[in-house]
Amino acid sequence: MNGLRDTSLPCMNPLSLDSRKNIAEAFFAIAEELPNNTVYEQSLLKPGNRSDARVWERKTYSEVKDRILTIANYLKSIGVVKGSRVAIMSGSRPEWMEADIAIQSLGAITVSIYQSVTTNDVGYILYDSEAQYVVAENQEQLDKITTLLSGPIEIPAAENRAATRAQIGLRQILTMEWCDPHPLAIWVGDLSKPADLSVPTEVEAISREDLAALVYTSGTTGPPKGVMQTHGNHLANVRQAFQSGLFTLNFSIMLFLPLAHAFGKLMGYIGFLTPTVIKFPAVIDPRSSKASPESISRDIREANAHIVPIVPRLLEKMEGGIKARAMLGGIMGSLVSKAIAAPKKTMAYMLTGFIRRKIRRKLFGKKFKCAVSGGAKLGVDTAKFFDHLGITVLQGYGLTETVVATNVNRIATNRIGSVGPILGPDIEMKTTPDGEICFRGPNVAIGYLNRPEATAAAWDADGWFHTGDLGSISEDGFLSITGRKKELIVTSNGKKIAPEMIEQRIKATCPLISQFLMYGEGRSFNVALVTINFEAAKPWAQAQGIEIIKASATPRLQAALERHLDEMNKELSNFEAIHRVLILDEEFTVENGLLTPTFKAKRNAVYKQYAQEIDKLYAGKNK
Repeated sequence: MNGLRDTSLPCMNPLSLDSRKNIAEAFFAIAEELPNNTVYEQSLLKPGNRSDARVWERKTYSEVKDRILTIANYLKSIGVVKGSRVAIMSGSRPEWMEADIAIQSLGAITVSIYQSVTTNDVGYILYDSEAQYVVAENQEQLDKITTLLSGPIEIPAAENRAATRAQIGLRQILTMEWCDPHPLAIWVGDLSKPADLSVPTEVEAISREDLAALVYTSGTTGPPKGVMQTHGNHLANVRQAFQSGLFTLNFSIMLFLPLAHAFGKLMGYIGFLTPTVIKFPAVIDPRSSKASPESISRDIREANAHIVPIVPRLLEKMEGGIKARAMLGGIMGSLVSKAIAAPKKTMAYMLTGFIRRKIRRKLFGKKFKCAVSGGAKLGVDTAKFFDHLGITVLQGYGLTETVVATNVNRIATNRIGSVGPILGPDIEMKTTPDGEICFRGPNVAIGYLNRPEATAAAWDADGWFHTGDLGSISEDGFLSITGRKKELIVTSNGKKIAPEMIEQRIKATCPLISQFLMYGEGRSFNVALVTINFEAAKPWAQAQGIEIIKASATPRLQAALERHLDEMNKELSNFEAIHRVLILDEEFTVENGLLTPTFKAKRNAVYKQYAQEIDKLYAGKNK
């Protein structure tokens, strides 16, 4: 059928997911009815081609089913049973989803681990989840495990548990790529296809209430907590996503976000449990999980997917790149500058329409309908920037604990500044008297692993999950996020500041800024830590007749930022104003422990690392 969808079959209706007992059953049902339909396409590098040409390989339900059953057969042979914890350490690729469903088919529990986290973080999650089996992407991930196996590791204190040193115990490692030999590791390519490829009998004994996955929180305020997600949670959220009207069965989704994150995993299940096609980026280096932004950008464009899930940080990077192109000058730079500056409904806007269309196609391809932004709050200025370019960005909302999406804007009713209404009618939403957002519904997880106190604090007696986010709900049901309770800055004068919206506004109005983090806890005024967007800073420096060797030692750059803050402070209350700024020479990254895997700043970690520098900003200065 060449990937085309037959809309006459029962599994075409996502509402049928409510009748499925578990995730594996849902997959095997659609694979039985649509064996020749495409599940996914993946970009592959053409071997021996110096031009870096690519082909897109398709896999049908029949082919994917065989791959899943081969993995399941092996896992069963090494002792994986119902309730076993099997960790997956990998970037987003088809094998992640195939391993996940193979694990689910045995009633085992998938433990998601970001491919970008440190070895210590991997050790903590393996210890906390009690995982005895690991599916590792490549040599980089295998090396993390072998390091952990070489001796005891430090386990931080958590609820009802003191800090300790512990040894990680693993029974077997399955690798997606060929790796250097190790006594516990076997490559998936060496697995023998079983003679009996029937669906495991274990599938029948798995209920919607059974635990399907442990997904760990980002750990911005302490050791990560394992969120216990059931089969019913995931199946309900896939159905709710279709009830929202955003997804249709003939759409395709470009998936490059981490499958270890619940947002990415929702997209994966939409592709594997419904006729929607998933498109995966190429694997550039079979021995490393390090992503190539240039390669992913190319694959997004060439995939021509209808929907592109994305996180705000990547949209900010795209915005910065477009603005930097406008600053370069020349004919194209001038046209881009006019296209992003021309007011709507003017002749200048009409005449530069071809440039906006070119930008949209270069970023997202010809079939692009919309990007869905999640994982963090999208700045209003960034959303307006893309809207001005004719690029629809729909902001959504959800948490690991709500598995995952609860709200999303729709194309016809996109309200910038909000995260939209609820996805489905069985999601209940309210705010408490102090503005905290709460949810209740079949998609809400059942608690935190081994954290009864944290669970009781977040889930109340009536089943409402308290998100920790602050927001408001309009009369027509649109939710707007205003801040996070634990991230409020309380000054020495008792004033409370929600920093996120201020930070986003300042970043969006100054192309020179890459990252911006406020500080003012217990102080009489606010300061900020800043990293520089060198893509935009290069043409700026050329125009200034200077060269930036070290950002923190460039007086004109410091002066430019201070002038920008002076202008922005005019829009803020006196207690919100930012009086001093420190330029840092190192970005906040996942690798240095200052960003979560979904690119949110770990405020406490940043403040701790730069405590001396922050004190110097305040030293001898009174405001």
